[in-house]
Amino acid sequence: MKHAVDPDVVGGMSIFEKSCAFCGARFRVLAVRAAPGAHPEEYDCPECGMTYRTEAAGEPEVQLLSRRTDGRSDRYQQTMF
Repeated sequence: MKHAVDPDVVGGMSIFEKSCAFCGARFRVLAVRAAPGAHPEEYDCPECGMTYRTEAAGEPEVQLLSRRTDGRSDRYQQTMF
């Protein structure tokens, strides 16, 4: 199992799996890490829309592995507090 803090880097591609902290969905993130063009890029949980960030040369691709586990259907809303 791969974690966001320890991604595999194969040929400039970073591939890792993540569980959403808001809804519990599992998804895989594929990001191109071609230096020196890597910079912060955002990607969203495909189930609730919670935003995450990673270093990448372009927008990461996200693949849903398992649906949300929290029993809700609402979208994540970031608070200003």
